[in-house]
Amino acid sequence: MIVALIGSPTRTNVQIAYAWRSIGLDARVLWPAEAVRALGEGDTAILRLDVLPTLDGIEPGLELAHVLEERGVRVLNRPDALLATHDKLMTAERLEDAGIPHPWTRHADAGHTLPAASFPCVLKPRFGSWGQDVLLCNTGADLARILELIENRAWWKRHGAILQELVSPVHYDIRVIVAGRYAVAGARRTAAPGEWRTNVTLGGTVVKAELPPGAEDIAARAMEAVGIDFAGVDLLPTDQGWVVLELNGAVDFDTRYALHDVDPYAAILRGLEIPQPHEGDGAVFLESRTTNGLEEAMTKSVHGTPPQVGDEIVITGHAVGDAPRTAVILEVLGEPERQRFRVRWEDDHESIFFPAGDAVVHRPAKRRAKTNA
Repeated sequence: MIVALIGSPTRTNVQIAYAWRSIGLDARVLWPAEAVRALGEGDTAILRLDVLPTLDGIEPGLELAHVLEERGVRVLNRPDALLATHDKLMTAERLEDAGIPHPWTRHADAGHTLPAASFPCVLKPRFGSWGQDVLLCNTGADLARILELIENRAWWKRHGAILQELVSPVHYDIRVIVAGRYAVAGARRTAAPGEWRTNVTLGGTVVKAELPPGAEDIAARAMEAVGIDFAGVDLLPTDQGWVVLELNGAVDFDTRYALHDVDPYAAILRGLEIPQPHEGDGAVFLESRTTNGLEEAMTKSVHGTPPQVGDEIVITGHAVGDAPRTAVILEVLGEPERQRFRVRWEDDHESIFFPAGDAVVHRPAKRRAKTNA
């Protein structure tokens, strides 16, 4: 049986596949078109398609899920549910229908009258991630200025934006990773000094901690309301209890999020009811790289110089027969200590990529010669 993570070869996807291979499971990270060629009856496909780098939709491939299901493949994170985790308007509607606490959310559409909003509030893309273009509006003047700022953004023109209540900032949130209806990992994320957003890409830090009381229950309820099988749920504390801020069907995490005595990779298999090859032996727990080591791995250099547009990222295979994955850097994002890249893969698919220790950056010979000239 093949268990395939469908999406880009992100650090998280590769780590999950590598952990599952360690216990003898035939786990792979596949592009959607590869999945259609490789998977058949009895296999499992977990859709992990992410938001586009342009924030105006989801990576292509959702339309192939029905082909896999007709072939007898078990599909998890089915298209409608995955869409509902990435589209923040759909998320809000489903959580509201289920009576789950969620910030007041309204749709602001280009060319239409804005919904009435109280300040402070947050304006963000309907399809957002990485904290990108999540903007704080303290006054009506702020909102008017921000609307001018985003007027040419592709995501604004295509889908409009979300106006959302600003939950009283406490400078931290709780991310719960849920598989099935069980918390398999989780941690507290603390915002960087001077920053109100907790995204690690914006300097936030992950604090290894047990889940506070009630966090697992409300995260599981949010998963059920949206209909997703494997995702992350971000929670904010309030005086009235937990508020679900958002869900992420392609959530990034590592063993810093591991709960006490819980192997997150084995727990994912149990939560999704995927049989382990060596039931009873326990999965091999991958020791986490230290945070410093992880950050060092992300600050790649090429011949002593920082990575540049046009350089190539190559991800080596983790098992015999694995083909390396190659991407060309289109844009260098973030600060050096939190570097990430907008890349184009060999199949012309574009994504945001966070390289780790299994990624090597090459400079094509012609560009290297020109750089050294």
